[in-house]
Amino acid sequence: MKTVLKISSIVPCQIIERLNRFVVKIKIDNKITKASLNNTGRLEEFLVKNKIGHLLPLKIPQKTKYRLSFVKEDKNSASIIDTNLQMKCFEIGLEKGLISWLKGAKILKRNYRLGNSLIDYLIQRKNKKYYLEIKSAVMKENYFAMYPDCHSLRGQKHIKELINHPKNSIILFIAGMKNIKAFKPNKNADEKIYELLQIAKNRGVQIKAIQIYLDLKSKNIVLVTNNLKVAL
Repeated sequence: MKTVLKISSIVPCQIIERLNRFVVKIKIDNKITKASLNNTGRLEEFLVKNKIGHLLPLKIPQKTKYRLSFVKEDKNSASIIDTNLQMKCFEIGLEKGLISWLKGAKILKRNYRLGNSLIDYLIQRKNKKYYLEIKSAVMKENYFAMYPDCHSLRGQKHIKELINHPKNSIILFIAGMKNIKAFKPNKNADEKIYELLQIAKNRGVQIKAIQIYLDLKSKNIVLVTNNLKVAL
């Protein structure tokens, strides 16, 4: 395991309920307030009443002062549900050379326009350019991290676009939790995405996964593996 990012300030809270896609009701020191949320998945196993969450203070508070970024998984670890933070960890890991199969790669552009879609990154490695799309795999079933946790037309659209450029495309799933052994697509939530990933793999799209989580003792986000097994 390698440290990706040190978290300087987190605030523990008690989760009460999700109010809408972007806001969750929480309790801090017996005071009820709200925190923002940037993961639009259902997160049903995380946003459970009385679960312990960990907040990041927002640099520019708007409707809320905090973002719910972590949910406690066990005594010493927390799952990362913050999609922006997951992508930041990817960028830092790439820059530090922690992702072996992307060693030497650099980001050329974020939110790259490809056909009718915005793909997360255009990267370059060894004079070859790649389109790289990141998906958050925070649903858990037994020892599998899974994506998606609900039907996703947006996810389908991105995968279809990358299938058109199979030799230059990478789909990376970030499993933001500790106690897993592999990634697999959630066929029950979106059978079409499962089918599209099968097609993508068969046509040569690289399908990868990495595993990160927050160590609550050190306050470090650690990279468990840069090449998590993909069961597809």
